[in-house]
Amino acid sequence: MNDSGSRAGSDIVPPVFVGKWTVKIVDLLKRRPHRHSELRRGLGTASQRMLTRTLRNLEATGLIERRVVQPRPLVVEYSLTKLGKTFLVPMRSLCRWATRHERELSRCRSRLTNE
Repeated sequence: MNDSGSRAGSDIVPPVFVGKWTVKIVDLLKRRPHRHSELRRGLGTASQRMLTRTLRNLEATGLIERRVVQPRPLVVEYSLTKLGKTFLVPMRSLCRWATRHERELSRCRSRLTNE
């Protein structure tokens, strides 16, 4: 709680925002809707299970929308919602911050893995 009695932003940020694949998925979807298979190819090393879990979490959070394109065989398409598009601005800021501090972040990760 802050001084005004409302919850602080850090208390209400959905955990999905800090997931490894969230930023990559949102980045792919910012250009156009993608089918599941396109997202999988675009992410490269994400497992099927992790991709599905992340997509479900993003949908539950309201950042993306799942649309059935074809019922049989099942073909679905994912796109950013209006809310998801508003996430692009803070996501860009976070990506710029990570780029500016890439060397330091890399050194810290290396130090941790070498201990």
